[in-house]
Amino acid sequence: MNFKLIIAGLLTLAIVNCASTPTESPDMELSEQAYEAIVAGNYEKAEAILEVALSINPDNPYALLNLGVVYQNTGRIDEAREQYVKVILLDAKEKVLKSNVKNAEGKSLVDIAKQNLENL
Repeated sequence: MNFKLIIAGLLTLAIVNCASTPTESPDMELSEQAYEAIVAGNYEKAEAILEVALSINPDNPYALLNLGVVYQNTGRIDEAREQYVKVILLDAKEKVLKSNVKNAEGKSLVDIAKQNLENL
């Protein structure tokens, strides 16, 4: 599975994308759609999609991380913090393989969540 990292907005928040395939689970497909909405700056749409993804799989670390980004970009810092902490507690082992930030390549979702948490 291919992963990408992109920095969103002036807050330099890391959001994660997974390249979906036909065999992806519905929550991962929704996470992909939400990623695209975040990149487009449509946080309201991204939030709605991520809520559905998390209703399917409340432990989807991509959806949790990206929901934290949505919350952070919309000024809901406490809610963002909560999502980042959930990713950290899940101890998500997935690694980012591609990044537009050199030092982010190879980092785990937990590392990205910790970095975003520091930016709050």
